[in-house]
Amino acid sequence: MSSAAEPRNAPVARDFWDRLPFDVRSAEFHADPYPFYERLRAAAGPVTPLPDGALAVTGYQESLALLGDPRFGFGDLPLESASFLMADPPEHRSRRARVAAPFAVRAVERLRPVIRQKTDALLLRAADRAELDVVTDLGVPLALDLICALVGVPLDARSRWYGALSWLAAGFDPDALRAPATGARVEPARVEFAQYLGAVIKERRRSPHDDLVSALLAPSADGSLLTGQQVITAVGQLVVAGYEPVVNMIANGMHALLRHPEQLEHLAGHPAAAPSVVEELLRYDPPIQLIPRLALTDADVGGVRVRAGTVVGVLPGAANRDPAVFTDPHRFDAGRSPQHLALGHGEHFCLGARLVRVQAQVMLSALARCRPVPTGEPVRYKPTLISRGVERLPVVLTRRPDEGDDGE
Repeated sequence: MSSAAEPRNAPVARDFWDRLPFDVRSAEFHADPYPFYERLRAAAGPVTPLPDGALAVTGYQESLALLGDPRFGFGDLPLESASFLMADPPEHRSRRARVAAPFAVRAVERLRPVIRQKTDALLLRAADRAELDVVTDLGVPLALDLICALVGVPLDARSRWYGALSWLAAGFDPDALRAPATGARVEPARVEFAQYLGAVIKERRRSPHDDLVSALLAPSADGSLLTGQQVITAVGQLVVAGYEPVVNMIANGMHALLRHPEQLEHLAGHPAAAPSVVEELLRYDPPIQLIPRLALTDADVGGVRVRAGTVVGVLPGAANRDPAVFTDPHRFDAGRSPQHLALGHGEHFCLGARLVRVQAQVMLSALARCRPVPTGEPVRYKPTLISRGVERLPVVLTRRPDEGDDGE
């Protein structure tokens, strides 16, 4: 069994990160990339030419326009080495339609009681500990169980997926920019993931279930079938999209709330505010930091002419803090109800967006009611670039989850 394919956006990402005018490997950048983005925008405007002709887009309106422009896409790369969904219209629509049903708003909303029940159980289990880690004790098991259920991974096999998923997300970064220890783990994780999924595919061919693997193995509307490798590639992209951003959103969100205790307290007493809080958290510290595109034809971005084949990188963390659109953009304010680009825009809007939102809303509001306080341990972000997430976030609960609600 071959390993899960390298993500289709990897060549684009590799070119882009190498060309930025600051050290993306530095501890300072990983801790807080937003001042770096702001200096880039202040020096060159919302569209910045980079060496070898690439462009970095830091402006909100420019990013919004580009992500909705069919002249920018992913190019004509072979499917066998590409992510299933990273195709250009109209092919993208037919592929997305095959797997979209479990990620639709109504489908995810039907899962909200299950998500709430799982959240309550995780918090109750952790309540008597001296401390808990928001990442490994809450975010990971919540996100892992849900995405595995959607894919069709049996309960007794889900623990095997945890290690592989943790390293698959790191595989979206270019090889040269990974820490050596990370690079050594990525390829074995891909192999492990592909081997296990290959066994699931074999079983689903014999006995289809109501899950994503079975949906991908079924004939399309025109009667065509995907190969086993194409199914592995598709599920790999869908799993990472529906797992890693959830874990990062919960950790990044609680980290921000702990640094803004008045807003944490407001959420604790007003769970109905969770949707607006999560939207501001997505704007403030998004779990995805690069949305790469290629110019499919000669085009323009914010008045800058772009030749076909040009690498263009939208930086959603920068666009979400564009002072031309957001008042006092570096201030966390859950009352602003922002429009943001944290989960993309246009045809390739993140398929797992609703999963991210609902799981973050449920977990963060429930955790807030437990009045967590930080332990004082320094907080570090994972050494990844496209994906941004707190590595470990230890807290102490000062209130048990079963002591009753404060009310909405």
